Order: sequence, then structure tokens, then C-alpha cells
Amino acid sequence: MSDPNTRFLVYLKKIGEKPAGYRAVHLHISQLPAAKKTRDNLSRAIGLLSDLKAKYHDGEIFLMKNVDIVFITKEISKPILAAACDAVEQTFVGKMGVTFTNVHGGERESYTLFDLANDYGKLRDWAEDTAGVSQTGGGAPEIKGEIDLALLSKIKEEVQKIDITPMLFNQPVYYIADEGRVQSTFHEMYISVQVLEDMFCPGLSLTSRRWLFADLTEDLDTVVLRLLADPEQRAHHKGMSINVNLSSLASAKFVKFDAELPAERRQGVILEINKTDIFENMRMFRELAPFLRERGYRILLDGLSFANVEAIDFDGIECDFAKVFWSGEAAAMSEASLARVTAKMTRPSKPRFILARCDAAESIRFAKTIGLKLVQGRLVDHMVKRNIPL
Repeated sequence: MSDPNTRFLVYLKKIGEKPAGYRAVHLHISQLPAAKKTRDNLSRAIGLLSDLKAKYHDGEIFLMKNVDIVFITKEISKPILAAACDAVEQTFVGKMGVTFTNVHGGERESYTLFDLANDYGKLRDWAEDTAGVSQTGGGAPEIKGEIDLALLSKIKEEVQKIDITPMLFNQPVYYIADEGRVQSTFHEMYISVQVLEDMFCPGLSLTSRRWLFADLTEDLDTVVLRLLADPEQRAHHKGMSINVNLSSLASAKFVKFDAELPAERRQGVILEINKTDIFENMRMFRELAPFLRERGYRILLDGLSFANVEAIDFDGIECDFAKVFWSGEAAAMSEASLARVTAKMTRPSKPRFILARCDAAESIRFAKTIGLKLVQGRLVDHMVKRNIPL
């Protein structure tokens, strides 16, 4: 973990559970004139803080990638820290003074002092942003045209002929353990719609017309099941979930897949069925669910919103997992509605809830705040890859 911004965030998260008593100072070196950000000036600034650290036998110094300096301590008082920062400011700007507004909103301040008992969240948000954790991806979605029935028919024919392995992706679902540590529980296997669009219909959206896309997904189910029935492919995916339609589960292709799958492997397969498919075909679901679970498969109710969670009686649905997509919807809910939602999502009985599309820091904080253990998303992948605790 060589990245200094990541090291700083990991250290900050370690003290995040009990930040009382900690102080921090953020020296905004990056916002100073380029001529002042010399190696000698940086060495003097770090030297001053190192002397404090040695004198009080306390503190950690972080030189960030943008050459800002952060010093965190528990023993050194604010007046002493301020005096050291004033000395650093004198080193860099002398009598010129500071003209900018710093990243924390301080006007004409070359440094910011934090009492982490009160200001931890503010410094954490900045640390997450610098480490690339506050949000991944982003930007306005590309506006695409719609496919028509003729093009859909052509795509349906083509996907049956080609090797879809390069389009088959997987994304882990993680379990949050103690102290923010995570472990992978299973991998969701899915075909990238983006790759399909780029290959067969550039500039057009496969999902813009719901019924046409639903028709296509049945063909995609066929090729995915065919691929995963291959013993060599199964060897790479011991715990996996697959997105599948109820009509596919009731078809001969699934019977073939089931027959070729060893009994001990079925318990490692989770069937992700979209909520719309289940509620529009509830009779079929009620017929299939007992059989599927008897065969060893587990069932996941997919594509839920927070409003869905509040409205649905989960005792009446035979499923093992339920996946809720994170959105800003949670912030707009009333306290009473949010309380009902969190009570359902954290109850000990089935289904176990997964918070998906965790692509922003507030989604992970929400999961941890309510005690939800299963999460999925690009931001979680990013943090796990960089060994950043959740």
C-alpha cells in the first residue's frame, strides 16, 4: 500500500471509531504559489512537525500526493500545533500572506486545525476524496437511441453463435467483518450490456425498451447456462450468482443445466430473479421456488429500491437474499419510513439483504450505520483492491 493518500485514509479510519482526543492539522501546501513549493521548504515543514513528534513521542505525519501535509496527534495541544503551523507558513510565504480559500472553506488560511471529536467527518470526507473513495465513475449518462424489433432479432441470432466468454464479467458480494475488514462471499456472474451494445448496436440502448430487452435476456440466459454447465468454467466459480428469468428456470435448457451440475455445486449457485419478473409471474414463482430450493439452489430477489423494501411483505416470498440498489432515495425518506426500511433490512430472519451499487462513500456508511453486512459495488471493489477498510 504505497499510495500516501490511501495510507492516510486507512490510518484515519483506524481512529474513526473513537476519534475523541485526537487533533489534526492540514497544511495546504498544494494551494501555495508553485515557486514556494520547493524541496527545501517541504523539508523544513516536515522537519518542524518531526521535531514536535519526537518531543512529545506522539503523532503521525503524512505527505500527500499533492504535497499537502497532514499531522495527526493526541498529546499535542492546539496552541502548540498552531504555533508550529505559523512557523511553517512563515517558511513558505513570509510576509506575503495567504490569499486563497482552502479546500475546507477557510479564507486566507494556509492550514486548518481539526478537533476530531467534532470534525472527524469533515477530514474523513476529504481523505476519501483524495484516495478516490468518495465516489467512482460518475458523470451524466450517455443519451442513446432505441433498438427496434428487427435489430433485436438480429442480435438474438448472433449471441447464439459467438463465444460470450469475453462478455461474461463477475462482481463479488462482500461480507463486512469486524473493523471494516471484508471477505468475498460469492461472485455475481453477468453479461455486460455495455459490451453487447458496443458490439452489436453502437449508439443504441438495449434496455430502453423493456419488453424487447426482456426477450433478449432469455437468449442470454441460454448462453450463460450453457457456458456455466462446462465443468472447466465451473471450476473457476465455486460460489456464484446468475441473473435469470423465471421462464428460463421453467425451460428445458435449465433442466439440462441442472442435470449436468453436480449436487454439491448447486448449493453454491444463487439464482438472481428480478422483482418485476417475480411479481408479474407470482404463480410461476410459487411453483418453482420450492423445487429450486429443494434442489439446493438459493434464490435472490433482485432490483429492489428502498420504497420497495418498505412496501413488500418478505414473509410471503420464498427467497434467501434480497438486493437493494443504493440511491439518493434514502436521504429523501421520512424518519419513520427509513426506520421501517432499516428494521426489515437488518432483521435476523430471511431474506438476508445486500446493499448493491455502492459507488459512493455514503452508501457504505449507511450499510455500516444500520449494521448491514452484505455489500456490493464498484467503490467496495476499489477499496478492497487498495486494502482500505470499509
